[in-house]
Parts: sequence; structure tokens; C-alpha cells
Amino acid sequence: MPCRNTIHRVPSNWLMVSYLWSALLFQSVMALQSESAHWPQFRGPHGQGRAPSSSLPIPFGPDSSVIWKKNIAPGHSSPSIWGDLLLLTTYESDQLTTQALNRHDGSLLWKKSIPPTKIERGHRNGTPANSTPTTDGRSVFVYFGSYGLLSYDLEGNEQWRLPLPVPVTQHGASSSPVLAEEHLFLQVDQDISSYLLCVDAATGKQVWKTPRPGFRRGFSTPIAWPPEKPELVITSGTLRVCAYHISDGELAWEVGGLPNETVASPAFDDQHLYVSGWTMGAGVSRIPNFDELLENDENKDASIARSEATGPARMHFPYIDADKDGKIVRKEWETMSDIFRKSENALLALKPGPSLKSPPTLSWKQTRGLPYVPSPLAYQGHVYLVKNGGMISCMNTTTGEVIYREERLGALGDYYASPVAAGKQILVAAQSGVVSVIEAGNPELNIMFQIDFEETIMATPAIVENRLYMRTSQTLYCFGK
Repeated sequence: MPCRNTIHRVPSNWLMVSYLWSALLFQSVMALQSESAHWPQFRGPHGQGRAPSSSLPIPFGPDSSVIWKKNIAPGHSSPSIWGDLLLLTTYESDQLTTQALNRHDGSLLWKKSIPPTKIERGHRNGTPANSTPTTDGRSVFVYFGSYGLLSYDLEGNEQWRLPLPVPVTQHGASSSPVLAEEHLFLQVDQDISSYLLCVDAATGKQVWKTPRPGFRRGFSTPIAWPPEKPELVITSGTLRVCAYHISDGELAWEVGGLPNETVASPAFDDQHLYVSGWTMGAGVSRIPNFDELLENDENKDASIARSEATGPARMHFPYIDADKDGKIVRKEWETMSDIFRKSENALLALKPGPSLKSPPTLSWKQTRGLPYVPSPLAYQGHVYLVKNGGMISCMNTTTGEVIYREERLGALGDYYASPVAAGKQILVAAQSGVVSVIEAGNPELNIMFQIDFEETIMATPAIVENRLYMRTSQTLYCFGK
């Protein structure tokens, strides 16, 4: 039986606004469905992970439905596709590499490498090639946290480069660049001096750079909004979702209700924007004050070194030590204490305000079954969430009603790749290499197909014209019939 659980709902009486918004988003969704020949950025057209006019070539696997496969160097970026061109990044021989393949046969068209400025500090499961390329069919844009932004034409000729400071974060960069209105946007949320950057896509010249005070490390890729004629860049980050004017980078609105750190990217459908976040630090019942910490200050320097830290200070030391000088001072502790007190794990369904530049209102939210890394998938009237441990949840987009919650996929472990949809199918990939395909829209979890690649999977797949492109730790696959 479907699970009918209590939800948090906020009614809205802005009927005319809702009607106009629905009409606008209906046009946007229809536009997405016409873009079947391209998967131009992280999570495909407009960053939504949807290919409704395609279908997955079930059964598929290392030895089934393989059109071609190719050994590749390390990297967790997802494939981006424009027409015949497939783009991805790798880290090989101490070089940051961008390469283009023929998506029909896997042949290498070009490869360009640059040395890193400095290899960024990264997660044990990460690489210096985490961010996904983006393209508009004229140029290719890539971001490496260990260097900055680069642009190539479709033949691999460098057009410009913009070195940027290496992000100050424990886990490395993973946010991908986003294109809109002849501009390129990059969200850099780090432990100190976070910012949103806009550059001219043709020249690489900075158009604006907006500081994001109060935002700490984050790994979310923004979206441009609305997709058919963007006016805003929407970002998910520390405690809140924010919208910035594309024209000048000024803050248009913000809505709270998120945790101290977000990884998932925003999603949308014809009714709502969806933002989600989950961290271990949210909902802490009591945080010691700094004077309590100083009881362990052995050298009496009014700060706490890692060797002196205990409890939450030791557990979260790299996060709290914003300037990475090896000690926690009062300001750093009190700043993070305030963030942790306000931190909330949630999926928020946001209805628009009176205009695109007005704050949206909360229609409903969910606080269970939340993913840490994978982005929510809004598809055909439902929102799907994939949680570590191999659990998937499904909600009705209109009401937030739970269709099923934390149903087991039979594939344990962590999940880094975001779910993607094609036709009536949704693909979910575990880090362990187990790939599950479930039926979209079914009121009960129906696992249609499952295969173990026996290789690590971190990258989100791409789907173009009934072809499935999957990157494992060592291999890039193209599946089809």
C-alpha cells in the first residue's frame, strides 16, 4: 500500500500568479522536451536530469547493449553532449585535461591539458576533475578548482582562460559552470570568502562578482531561471536558497530552511522550485560555548588547536577552522555555532511570488528520506529522492503527499550520482557500481532492471536520443539498441 504520511503544507491564495507561473513553466518543460539531441551541462538541459522523449536500452551492462566503451583517466565529471560531440574532463599525468569524443563511436576528437596552479585539497573519493563541462554548441567551458575557468571552441582551440584562486574547502570543488544569456556563472562556496561569479562567455572577462557572506563550503551547481529566458541565477547554499539578478549580480530574494551545507542542485517543474539539503550537523540540540572549549586550551593562547579539541570541535575541526590556520578562534566558533543552530535538513517545494523577482512561498516540505549528494528529480508529477543506504522516496509534486518513502533498492552504500529519467524509467546509480532502473509514476516501487558494473560510479549519466552514456571509475560507456 502507498505510504500516506503527514506533511508540512502552506496554502497559497495567489491563484492568478499560480496560473501565470504554471503557464510559464509548462512552456519551459515543453522546451526541455524538444532538446533531445543535447545534454549540454551537469544534469542535462537546464540541469534537470530529464530526457522524456528517450528510453533506456534495457538490458544494458558491461557486456550488454554496448555501442562502444573506452578506458578513461580518473575524474568524476559527467559527460556533456552537443550533437555529435561528447565532452568530459580527467586528471592524468599531473595534468587537468578536457577531451572531446565522437559520441557515436567513442573516437577521440581532441584533448587539451593544462598544469594545475596548485592541487586543491579534496575528499578521499574526489578528483581534481569533478566539475562537468558546459557548452552552447559554439564553445566549451570547463572549471577546475585547481586552476580556474577555460574556454575552447568545438575544435579544441583555446579561446580564453581565467585563473581563479584555489577554493578553501576540505572536500575540493565540484560545482559546475552554467551558461545563460551569453554569460557563464560559477558558484564558489568555500570556508571563507564565498562568491558567485559572472563572466562574459565570449571573452572570459569578469562581468560581476557577488560576495556571499555567511555562506560556507557548498558543492551545489546553480540553475538559470526561468530556462527559456533567464533573469535569475538560483543557488542553494548554507541555510538558504538565493536568487541573483543575471544583469548585475544583485540579490533578488532568499528563502531559509536548509542545512549548513548543501550539495544537491535545485530542480523545478511546472509548479515549484525544489531545493534539498542534508548534513550530519543539522538539528544539534546543544552546542558548547567557546569558554567551555577554552577549558582545554593547554597553552592558554585563547584558541583551540586540533590536539586540544574534543567532541564536536574535534569532529568538525576542518569545517570550523575557516582560514585553515590550524586553530579555532572565538569568532570562527561562534559563527559556526550560529549556523549549526539554524541548520535544517529538508526538501522545500517553493511556489513563486507575485513576480520572478519576489520571494517564493513554501508550499510543502519533507524532512525524511533526504539525499546528501544526489539532486532531487522532478518528473511527471513526482519528486524522487535517493538517500545513502540505497533508499528511494517519491512525493506528489502538487501536495507533497508521500507515495512511498525510503523504499530499499537492494543496493547498499553511498550515492553520488543524481537520478536521471527517460520515458517511463528512472536510473539510479550507487557508488558501488550497482545501477537500478525503476518505473516512473508507479505508486509502488517497481525495480524494472538492475545490474552490477563492479566499478565505482560517481558521475551522473547522460541520455541523448535513446543512448545512455555512463562513466565509471575506469570506463566510459555508450549503451543503445
